Amino acid sequence: MRITLINPPIDSVLELGSVSPVTAYLFYNSAPLGILYVAAMLEQAGHTVTAIDAAAEKLDVKGTVRRVEGTRPDIVGIGSTTVVFETAKRLATALKGAMPSIPVVLGGYHVTLLPTDAMQHPAFDVGVIHEGEFTMCELVEHYAGRRSIDDVQGIVYKKPDGTMHFTATRARFKDLDNLPFPARHLLPHDLYKPIPIDEHASPKFAMITSRGCPHACAFCQKAKSGYRSHSPEYIADEVEYLVRDFGARDIAFVDSLFCASKKRVMGIMEEFKRRDIASKVSWTCSSRVEVVDRELLQAMKDAGCWRTRFGIESGSDKVLEFISKGITKDKIRAAVTAAHEVGLRPKAFFIVGHMPDTKETISESIEFAKSIPLHDVTVQINTLLPKTPQMEIWEREGTKWGRLVNESNEEKSFWEPTFVPWGLEPEDIIEFHRRFYREFYFRPITLARHLETIKSWRDVYKYASASSLFSFLFYNQDKLSLDTIKSAFGTTSNADEAA
Repeated sequence: MRITLINPPIDSVLELGSVSPVTAYLFYNSAPLGILYVAAMLEQAGHTVTAIDAAAEKLDVKGTVRRVEGTRPDIVGIGSTTVVFETAKRLATALKGAMPSIPVVLGGYHVTLLPTDAMQHPAFDVGVIHEGEFTMCELVEHYAGRRSIDDVQGIVYKKPDGTMHFTATRARFKDLDNLPFPARHLLPHDLYKPIPIDEHASPKFAMITSRGCPHACAFCQKAKSGYRSHSPEYIADEVEYLVRDFGARDIAFVDSLFCASKKRVMGIMEEFKRRDIASKVSWTCSSRVEVVDRELLQAMKDAGCWRTRFGIESGSDKVLEFISKGITKDKIRAAVTAAHEVGLRPKAFFIVGHMPDTKETISESIEFAKSIPLHDVTVQINTLLPKTPQMEIWEREGTKWGRLVNESNEEKSFWEPTFVPWGLEPEDIIEFHRRFYREFYFRPITLARHLETIKSWRDVYKYASASSLFSFLFYNQDKLSLDTIKSAFGTTSNADEAA
């Protein structure tokens, strides 16, 4: 059968006809591996599969439908997170209008977390709960007339009377090594542009080496979702496959958590060392500050890692405790310092606008980020997503912590306030967000670290081409004026000048 799998468009494309710099760089920097794993399983079963990344191609709904019609599908699958679900609904409606007899299957985190709510929309025929590789293959058998729909585990669908019916829960498969590599050949590789500060060598590809997360961070939809890992041999095989078949020169391991335990990572590093991966490709990963130590970080560096990313989220111990990070500022400082000293150019993720945040705690976060040897930061605005621990707190304790100013969960919500703690206004959140970037990057020590990485005119060009991103993050301007830059450096502290 012919199956078309879609990563849906981005809302701002529909509304504005274009994308913001943040969306362009942060949402289009790697292929949608989730649908490509499903595609690989379907191809392995003998089906013809087309993948469309409407977000990366900047397609609107009409353009996506035209592309889908050209593939003449027997089945259409749409993968959707919460932040693009409104667009997924619009797309499904348009597809049904153009091809009313073609079943539309919904997959992804949103329908898994909110199946009844998601499937209320009439354009979706079936929803896939949790992972879709084996479920989708069985669904195709159903639509081919070889299996009863009630024999397909892990789905929800509407009966003719409109009631929701859930089939038996599908047990999560433990041996991830049984999966084929994602079907990356189905999408053009030049669609994806890494953020300049994250580009070490080109072409760059993304990989996932594990699934789930054992931790319970308050803001995350993957909290306490379990943890499973590919074997070191499988991971090294896929790395060598990307180098051999796609010419990869840099790989981003985009797991929710690569460094889940020292034992796991050391096993991978030993396999990388045995195969001399460091001579073939460089790579980056995410780490937990309480897991890494100097021995582990040095082993990562020796095996080809050039950067590790830490989810720090706040520089206030009070806020860290509230959001259940399980870490402290002292642990953060030790891990970031060790990563910097072994040459791993540490990057950190922060969030402003946590439920207990105040002007003082956000300022504390900014000062803390500047006090540790981070090379880069990504700062987002807190958004109350469904089925997260902080949403449970909100539903249980009402307005104790603040108020909702916008109930949107679009991709823009991570850069615009939706929830605002008491004592702050939406304008305060926006200004703190901009201020965080300005104060971190407009320092001689940060600029010096970046100048050290500029080795060619290509490096100069990649920074220049991202000027719109930097001006948006720093000042919400289309471009930076000379006067604006001068004023920024005029506020640099004496301590920073000395550094």
